[in-house]
Amino acid sequence: MKRLSRVLPAAVFFLMVIAGMAAGILQKDKTYSSAENRTLQLFPKFTVKRVLNGKFQKKYETYLSDQFPLRDSWVKLQTATERVFGKTESNGVYFGKDGYLLEKYTEEDIDNKIADKNIKVLGKFVKEASKVSDVKVMMVPSKTFTLGNYLPAFAETYNENIFYNKLGKKLPENVLIDIYGILSQHADENIFYRTDHHWTTQGAWYGYSAYNAACGIDGGVAEAKKELKKVSDDFLGTTFSKINMYSQKDEISIYEPENKMEVVYNMGEKTENTFYQTKFLKKKDKYSVFFGGNQAVLEITGGVKNNKTLFVVKDSFANCIIPFLAEDYEKVVVADMRHLNVGMTMLLRNYKPTDVLVLYNTIQFMQDREFALKL
Repeated sequence: MKRLSRVLPAAVFFLMVIAGMAAGILQKDKTYSSAENRTLQLFPKFTVKRVLNGKFQKKYETYLSDQFPLRDSWVKLQTATERVFGKTESNGVYFGKDGYLLEKYTEEDIDNKIADKNIKVLGKFVKEASKVSDVKVMMVPSKTFTLGNYLPAFAETYNENIFYNKLGKKLPENVLIDIYGILSQHADENIFYRTDHHWTTQGAWYGYSAYNAACGIDGGVAEAKKELKKVSDDFLGTTFSKINMYSQKDEISIYEPENKMEVVYNMGEKTENTFYQTKFLKKKDKYSVFFGGNQAVLEITGGVKNNKTLFVVKDSFANCIIPFLAEDYEKVVVADMRHLNVGMTMLLRNYKPTDVLVLYNTIQFMQDREFALKL
């Protein structure tokens, strides 16, 4: 009996491994995880060069993790186990105060070569665009860096001031908006979702106010747009999906402009009279209520007739600030380079904007391997 009690756990573990391997062989690889709201790694391309430089092994390790049978359940079990043992993080997520889930970013997560190259290219772009347009740059800090007071004790995180200092040296004076300083003053407010990496519409409103101030626009313009409408109270975002464990759900609010606006998607793909795709409020990816998610190009008209065009180069953080900006210009053109094969210089020549806003999240900007190439 004693011998059986020693052997049984090992036997059960062995059978579980065998079952997992069998399920992995039989199951078809998945391309997308709805729980984690991201594309999964497929079997990487095998070449001798990729093996020698280590790229194949790295991709293959990610592939095994992403395609592991019943992955979502295992992630949930892993999180629960680590919480029981008192750990303050799981799967790259810190368990913060007041129910905040904060993604873990360290210096090892930042490829300085990519970050420095993106900064250098952005600097050149701004100097060139400034010859014909009024250019501003807004780099929204991560939730983790902004809400440092919510982190557990001794939590390690990347100091994004390093990035801001580098960027500031490459940009002309009065181009970079100090949005970190503004958001830090309101860190006790609902400026970031608890379960998602994006800022909330309230956080975006502070960004909009900071943009107006940087452009010399009276603060009353922003104040007039302060009233928001709640459209959901059961949002669980990307950070939640990394741990797949019960969390306090978030609210999503929107700003509805007074004027009738027209939004043309992707060079005429479709035309809408709203910024919001409410069907997504019934789906997992509720943040896509803003314009149905990231689009290659949006052309928005219906704002004040002032012969001004704003051109926005952005990532997903801009999606909830665009409705505030749209009323202030005769036309707003929004371009997401991640979904475009056309350079920004060509688009600038086409639209001839009076104003340009580059709006990215700091971490996403530093990790974007295609930014420099496409800009």
